[in-house]
Amino acid sequence: MSQSILTPPNGGVRRPRRATRFAPFVVLVGLVVYAVMMFAMLTAPASAKASASPTGIRPANIDTSDSTPWVTPSIPAKCTDAQIASGDVVTCVVSKYSEPAERGWGTPPFPYNADGSANSGWKWLGWSYTGSEALRTWEQNLWKNAGKVGTIKSGAVQAPPGALVLFEGFLAEIQSKGYKVRDVIGYNFRCTSNTRKDCTGLDAKSLSNHAWGLAIDINVSANPEIRYVPSAENGATTACAVPMRTDMPKWVVDTAQKWGLLWGGYGWNGGCQTPSAQKSNILRDPMHFEFRGTPDEAVAIARFNGATVTRYCSNQVEGTTTVRTCAWSDRPQAGWRTPIVLQAPAGATAALVNITLTGANTDAFVTAERCDVPISGERAWSNGNVGKGGTVANLAVVPLDSLGRFCLYNSHSMHVIIDAQGFFLPSAVAGPTSGRFTLVTPTRVLDTRKGDRCDAAGACRLGGRATTASLNGVPVPQAPAGSTSLLANVTVTDTASGGGFLTADSCESLTARGQTSSNLNFGSNDIVSNLAIVTVGNVGATRGFCTATSAELHQIVDVQGAFLPAGQWGLTLTPQTRLVDTRKCYVDGCGVRRPVGGILRLTAPAGASAVLVNITLTDSVASGYVQADKCSALSPSTETASNANVVPGRTAANLAVVPVDADGSFCLYTSAATHMIVDVQGTFSPTGDLRFVSMSAERRFDSRHNAG
Repeated sequence: MSQSILTPPNGGVRRPRRATRFAPFVVLVGLVVYAVMMFAMLTAPASAKASASPTGIRPANIDTSDSTPWVTPSIPAKCTDAQIASGDVVTCVVSKYSEPAERGWGTPPFPYNADGSANSGWKWLGWSYTGSEALRTWEQNLWKNAGKVGTIKSGAVQAPPGALVLFEGFLAEIQSKGYKVRDVIGYNFRCTSNTRKDCTGLDAKSLSNHAWGLAIDINVSANPEIRYVPSAENGATTACAVPMRTDMPKWVVDTAQKWGLLWGGYGWNGGCQTPSAQKSNILRDPMHFEFRGTPDEAVAIARFNGATVTRYCSNQVEGTTTVRTCAWSDRPQAGWRTPIVLQAPAGATAALVNITLTGANTDAFVTAERCDVPISGERAWSNGNVGKGGTVANLAVVPLDSLGRFCLYNSHSMHVIIDAQGFFLPSAVAGPTSGRFTLVTPTRVLDTRKGDRCDAAGACRLGGRATTASLNGVPVPQAPAGSTSLLANVTVTDTASGGGFLTADSCESLTARGQTSSNLNFGSNDIVSNLAIVTVGNVGATRGFCTATSAELHQIVDVQGAFLPAGQWGLTLTPQTRLVDTRKCYVDGCGVRRPVGGILRLTAPAGASAVLVNITLTDSVASGYVQADKCSALSPSTETASNANVVPGRTAANLAVVPVDADGSFCLYTSAATHMIVDVQGTFSPTGDLRFVSMSAERRFDSRHNAG
């Protein structure tokens, strides 16, 4: 890190971060080293992460007509916090006095311990430690310019994303206006040149700004770092009046300031406020530009100037402590535990939510877990799975802490959307309208492939796919009297080109509010299913519900149960536990797919009348489905209901409530060879105390709207 140009607020003088004047031989050696570094960086591969290249550069009132080198500069005023927050800093200099780690740029490793002993994994190259094994993680967080910036090759500038976009913007703009950039050096892990570059006997406060990737040097030979002193030869009475060696005109420096970069040509150790300021010597470094703000300030400056840079910030729970966390991305990151506040009614201990996942760049999953219990390491269950580039929704019952929230853990970087659909409360506080679960013989109540399409008024046998023009009715005459909500598995198939989403709710609610949430998402010509607990309303003269879809499709609805005050069973939450994973060893073998027509018998937790399980299907060899029931009643040949659907190349998860035989067993039938994972989330039984309070679905969290 370079030293301070403006005087610190306490009036003190920070120790110099640049070298005193070199002897000619040392200067020559330094230039040779720089040449080697420049060659290495200018020929760097373009395989690094792509940064957000500046587009639509915002013009500023900078006079570029005079290209005379600015050899005796004056320092503009220091930017105020308000100016920096606005991003408009062309008339001032951005200069914070804290260390980069204190400003939010991360804490790097260091080659030496406090006692002076050396750490392992460090390799000194003669000018830096760049590329050392100990720096692997640190350097993975730095980006390189993805494309050429004027004459600068892709991959030549390495920096944190927020600083990289400032450097790219500056370098692109000055070259577009005629300044020739012949060489550039950015990230370079070392201590400052005025101490010991190899950091021997020093601590992290002696690191150069280059070690963070927060500085660049350009046109090194034409802009050498030199300590100037007044002399009879130069005729100056103060060092500030001695003309420096530089090829940079004032407009280049003004452009740097526009992008928030501080120029080393002003001089270190307080610098020269004006050419008449009295200094016995001054160390000027005109090759050098650095950023001394925070990451959020970098974002503000970049955006003001028309450059695109994305920073995603949200609360995260580490252990049981909530912290604010940011990433150079537009979505939650791998390993994050994002607290989701659901605005739960007082006393609620669990919630029914629909979890939608999208934007993953690899196969990924989420788990829903308590925020007030520290959880770390590999998760042994999942509440939703998605493949690369896919969009998938899955229903889940999630535990709530005393603040009415749960935590969503991401296995990989992806967007998450949460729609609240209801809450479970203890019987003592649930109220008289809350519901217990009543099992309904699994029944297919609608299949538009057979011409059974209905409208919201109850007219059926309309034929054709469900449409986008109006609501699509789902009459359920089997609904028990007094039902407040229905448990139904909704499957869509033969979906229109482009894909879309479907929402299920009472016809009255969808008419009043439109589609403000979703129950499942689908692609073109897709087959997708998801369990839904839907508020009961009227479809004409029959009890039932409606669906609204953003694209035409066939829909199949299997009703499996209902919630009503006089229902059979209450819910008991259990610690989420994996009952089986056929990719590993289980009762029927190791790593063997469930066969076509296979029936897998599993054991439910003690006392269960029905189990609440998440069924995940993956690596199937053909399109198919799973049907779950108590073993004594399973009749797969009838194909009157399904609990999950899968197609080759996709991982699909679906929640199910499965009745249990007297011996505590339940069974799952597979119509196609596929791997299957089953996680239990809870049980329903006469002694279960939790009651369900239904609500029209409302969106409570959408990470797509949280980037800042």
